[in-house]
Amino acid sequence: MGKAYKNFWSLNTDEAVVAGILRNGTAKHIEVLMPLNAQMKDVDLVLFNTRNKKSLTIQIKGSRAYEPGKNLTRKYGDGSGGWFYFPARVINKSSADYFIFLIYVIEQSYKTGRRYLEPHTITVPTREIKRLGKKYKKLGKGSRYNFFLWVNPIEKTAFDFQYKKYYLSKFLDKSGFNKLNKALREQIIDLR
Repeated sequence: MGKAYKNFWSLNTDEAVVAGILRNGTAKHIEVLMPLNAQMKDVDLVLFNTRNKKSLTIQIKGSRAYEPGKNLTRKYGDGSGGWFYFPARVINKSSADYFIFLIYVIEQSYKTGRRYLEPHTITVPTREIKRLGKKYKKLGKGSRYNFFLWVNPIEKTAFDFQYKKYYLSKFLDKSGFNKLNKALREQIIDLR
């Protein structure tokens, strides 16, 4: 019997978008790498500092773009939300150092009036997302977590609006990438 081959070398869309954003949002000597085999379970991307040889592993979670209803925009302001639904074990047993949540926000140009999708990221250390999950989340059906994350690009805020509201603004876009850059410059002990 012949050996079966399949394409292991393609990124899913969310991973490709985040890889491009990271390439522009991290220092010039930081490389964005993709694991080519299945040995790194739940690791989608690797950031590597070519100067000091430090690395960080990242798991990507993407959401569809949602048109926010009028009741949500009245309640939370500009922006839109993303929904992330996955088993608690994805976080609790994760070998990744960071989770990056990718949310596509429907934005509007005030000059032209045109609407467009703008990707926004929330970059959270795995140890922090574990803590937040235990503190603010109720496990749903099948021991799954629901994260309902809202991004307001005008006010540069991000928060989870399910159950009890908590803010993630310090992990939004460039603020989150600054933490990645800092972690890659310093001695990395254990981020989990």
